[in-house]
Amino acid sequence: MRHAHALAMLLFPAIAAGQSAARRDLAAHREHRPTPIQPQVDSALRQHRTLTDTVSPADPAPEPKLTLHAFADVRYSATDSTGSRNGFALGQFDLFFRSQLSEDLSVLSETVISPSTRNQFTIKLERLLLTWSPNDLVAVSVGRFHTGIGYYNAAYHHGTWFQTAVGRPLLFAFESDLGVVPVHTVGLSATGEIPSGALGLRYVAELGSGRAGQASPPVAPQPSLSDNNEPSVNIGLIIRPDAPDGLQVGVSLYRDRLTFDNAALVPMTETIGAGHAVYRRDDEELLFESVVMRHAGGGAPSTTTWGHYAQASHAYGKVRPYLRYDDVSVPRADVLFGNLGRRRGPTLGVRLDFDPLAALKLQASSIESDVRPTLRRFDAQVAFTF
Repeated sequence: MRHAHALAMLLFPAIAAGQSAARRDLAAHREHRPTPIQPQVDSALRQHRTLTDTVSPADPAPEPKLTLHAFADVRYSATDSTGSRNGFALGQFDLFFRSQLSEDLSVLSETVISPSTRNQFTIKLERLLLTWSPNDLVAVSVGRFHTGIGYYNAAYHHGTWFQTAVGRPLLFAFESDLGVVPVHTVGLSATGEIPSGALGLRYVAELGSGRAGQASPPVAPQPSLSDNNEPSVNIGLIIRPDAPDGLQVGVSLYRDRLTFDNAALVPMTETIGAGHAVYRRDDEELLFESVVMRHAGGGAPSTTTWGHYAQASHAYGKVRPYLRYDDVSVPRADVLFGNLGRRRGPTLGVRLDFDPLAALKLQASSIESDVRPTLRRFDAQVAFTF
């Protein structure tokens, strides 16, 4: 049986447990698998497959069915950082498209409109994937996607409604938000099941353009990168046992060769090892991830960056308190991110799902740093989908 796609649940006009059902299917969202959709469309697809079995090659192919969903958020933020402004702001406006071209072939795209300055916005094509999935053993995608480094980056994309917290962990922040892990890449991805019975083994294999091809400009004073002939490679192994339900454990290894625009810097290798242990049910959430990133070469000493986060939450009806602790430590000698130093601290919040498709989040955080003053921040966010 095919894995259900989380966003397909949004097509039902009445969703008794819309959010919990969507969250149960985030794994299918991560794997870019074809999605069963509402009963009326299922019936149409069955008729479509019957027709394609009987029509002659000269007959035109039935048109694909395109579905569109949108995610957005509005927030109020206040910090004690010198020079920062408190106030309201729009978050990302996320347009998620999906089309089933045939029984085994589908297209997924995600376009995000983000506020840049006052009354100005930027548009980015964050994901675009053509996926061929003939069975549960293999799903091959080509295009732009989130790398399968760890759990969070593959499970959560740009729709903040899916996330328990207001924002992403420091470890998996987007490239434009001082993230240290390569979140996006362009290339080829393969995922699928490994026959293993109750152990529930899965694999991830990716070949991509690496940091140079993920289309985010460098953040000063980070040096800019240029493309080279060596692709990035990421492989991972995941365990999803039958019991306890909701448990996932995984490891991954990523490797890339970085070439700089600055001729004074020689190429260097980037190796990222990641491990995670996750337990998620409708009312419980326990996330833990650890990443070690090593840079060698570049005309500088080799450096090792460590990053961790732990997040826990429990739902009491529509109210879900949560706690997260972040810790990302970058050596000052690191060529790419040395200016970030070490950042660590707690985040405490509560999420109220006042509607199956809308949530209010109140969150306070305190992030210490060895290169800048401690940042204390409060956020109130309304995240919704439609």
